[in-house]
Amino acid sequence: MKKLIVFYFLSIPNCFYAQDSSFVAYKDENTSQAFTYKKLILPVSLIAAGSVLKIPSLEDNVQGNVRSLFGYNFKTKIDDFTQYTPLLFLLSGQFLGFKALHDSRQMITNVLISSLITGSITYISKESFGSLRPDKSAYNSYPSGHSALAFNLATLQFLEYKDSNIIYASSGYLFAIMTALMRVGNNRHWSGDILTGASLGIGVAIVVNYWNPLSGFDFIKTSNHQVKLAGYPFISRDSFGIGLMLTLNTKVK
Repeated sequence: MKKLIVFYFLSIPNCFYAQDSSFVAYKDENTSQAFTYKKLILPVSLIAAGSVLKIPSLEDNVQGNVRSLFGYNFKTKIDDFTQYTPLLFLLSGQFLGFKALHDSRQMITNVLISSLITGSITYISKESFGSLRPDKSAYNSYPSGHSALAFNLATLQFLEYKDSNIIYASSGYLFAIMTALMRVGNNRHWSGDILTGASLGIGVAIVVNYWNPLSGFDFIKTSNHQVKLAGYPFISRDSFGIGLMLTLNTKVK
């Protein structure tokens, strides 16, 4: 069972290359790639796997196996930080010389709307299912919000940079996987919670990436400007977060 979970996570990047030209739902004029429903096979499969793992006998068995890898006294808050790491990579890629699929403005728009949709679906699901957390602390275990956000951001990063550098594009998944597994190691979530959370994040990111919301609105005239955005983490004694650095290069005629 543990091998099955790892397989699902590690198979994520390759699944996005699946194409089916006979079943096209939408095509972005700015890219050569068509959106096909085949791209949603992975998130649908993860939801199915997550649902199966909510069967009580399987749930307890897998939970014990995963927690034994971390140790039953394992406690950490690192997963509160690692869920945002793909965002740091996403916003810093252009500064590192990698070509993104979208400009900085559209990239930020996709992140904001994708995160909002993912968070809304996750919150509604938590309130609707009322699943008890494994540590018995609350009835909002299913699905995992940390996993949903981490995989949402990692997928946006992957889709932005996969044509420029596949290794860099996939790097966010390492931290998304770490985040999800640590949620189980911390005994805050069941394995089914993190699989379903991952599926939600991935599915929403795929749709938003091809939808490109608000792309028709020109908030900033960028014809004579080059806009770059980078992110960096900050940690203080009482708070933590991500800072943004905006660079605007104006072309002088």
